[in-house]
Amino acid sequence: MSTPAARSTRHRRAPIRFRDEHGRECLKVPLDRFGRKYATATERGYQAVQEAGATGAWYLNSNGHGGSYVRTHAGETLLMPARIIAGAKARSVVRYVNGDPLDLRPENIILQRGAAKRADAVIVADSVTADEDGEW
Repeated sequence: MSTPAARSTRHRRAPIRFRDEHGRECLKVPLDRFGRKYATATERGYQAVQEAGATGAWYLNSNGHGGSYVRTHAGETLLMPARIIAGAKARSVVRYVNGDPLDLRPENIILQRGAAKRADAVIVADSVTADEDGEW
């Protein structure tokens, strides 16, 4: 039986490299297997998410209020790459300057005080450390 992370990477397209208007190396990260939706991230931002322990494909997930946001997995934990890229701590919420939640470049992500209880990068680090110790 395969894991959710393994299932989510089947038939996925590879990220597409390009240079943005600032000359930075960026990636268009596929959010579906059909190549209809992509998130945009700097190469550095994408690497930060991978280094934080993200194991699965990136995809769109509804927020339950008519919006969708980019998500990925670290093991069984659901994460928001935007929170990792921005270094969000608990009690901070992510806002998108241009209104596009698929644009995950640093200048488009701002943090504001809010009700978020999560710090995705910390959750990943804790779960990776626990996994290395053989505990959960």
